[in-house]
Amino acid sequence: MGLKEKRIIQAFQNDVFPGLETEINRAAGYTVPLEISWNTLMEDRFSHLYNETFPKVYFIPLIEAFKVIGSDSMGVELLKSGLKNVIIINENDEHNSDRAITFEDGVLKINHSPVVNADRVEERTARITSLLEDKLEEFAESPAENTTDSTATATNEGSQESENQEKTVTIQELYNQSNVLSHEKQEIFSEIVAGLDWNCDMLEGKVTFGEDKVFDIQVLGTYSQNEKSWLWAWANNQSGIPEKFLQTSQAVKALGEIYKIDDLIAPKMQAETDPGVYFATIASVMAKESCYLPLDFKGLTVYVTITSEEVESKVRTEPALLCSHFSYVAANYNFPHKYSLYFYLKNKGYEIDLPGNNIIAKKGEDQILGIFDLKGRLMKITNSKITVQA
Repeated sequence: MGLKEKRIIQAFQNDVFPGLETEINRAAGYTVPLEISWNTLMEDRFSHLYNETFPKVYFIPLIEAFKVIGSDSMGVELLKSGLKNVIIINENDEHNSDRAITFEDGVLKINHSPVVNADRVEERTARITSLLEDKLEEFAESPAENTTDSTATATNEGSQESENQEKTVTIQELYNQSNVLSHEKQEIFSEIVAGLDWNCDMLEGKVTFGEDKVFDIQVLGTYSQNEKSWLWAWANNQSGIPEKFLQTSQAVKALGEIYKIDDLIAPKMQAETDPGVYFATIASVMAKESCYLPLDFKGLTVYVTITSEEVESKVRTEPALLCSHFSYVAANYNFPHKYSLYFYLKNKGYEIDLPGNNIIAKKGEDQILGIFDLKGRLMKITNSKITVQA
């Protein structure tokens, strides 16, 4: 593999794959063990097509098959217990689905050419779905069968090992998934309360702007300028904040436990600069709050999230406004454009396709096209209905 091919594959890993991996896990209902031999997924003559063919050959069939199998809790549990690993590799440029895709001993292996027959997505989806439907139960572990102490111990150790091997989402990825939508809602909230004084009642869980703009709040955490430290609200035992106003901070802690993110789990941390906006951006979107608000109290900044029907009623839905907002944020802030646009439009209810190095998002009659360079940086975004050739 030459330098050019390595760069193209690396760009795919950085800019496109995270969104696909999230979709895989969402479709399956849990974090799927995934082993990819990136250095084998190459065909030097067609490396310019990887951003189109990789999703079609390897990832979209997985997503669609998992949607079928994981459509109910029974299917999700069967996937968890029966699917030990997913291996993606290209050992011999095989392009026949029946030969390229196998499921043995709980391991789903996709050993397929990265470019040949790329458009046969439905064929590969059907093959994966059929294999899983026919064989998952054969490899599923049944806790009821583990009756002896030694077997139970071995199972627990194996489960722990499997859990430790699961891939996680980083805190920066959570931020990149949240930042564009958060910017939009913060702008809307700022317009609503512009020029108004505020007061806050922590015990009532209310913040009031002016005379009559009252918002329900959740307390997220505090940053002390004197101590240079951040304290999560769920760990603030001396504040006397009622438990019902700590639900968002507790949800963020649970998110940290799922993805093993220390910054979201540690009760308190030292921080030379205030991390509150960073944490609140993640929390407000992941917990489906309307926005967040920093409240300054003489050297202590209290971050709260806000639930507001008024904010939600003003969120942007017109494609032209979504394009304009994303263009503004992309021009003024540093973040992975393609990755963040994917999640921004997903949050808006769009279905996403990834032809070539582009994003095509559709929702009913609306369409948004994002065009990016090989590093995932925005070149153009438009709501014009344009047919894109890969």
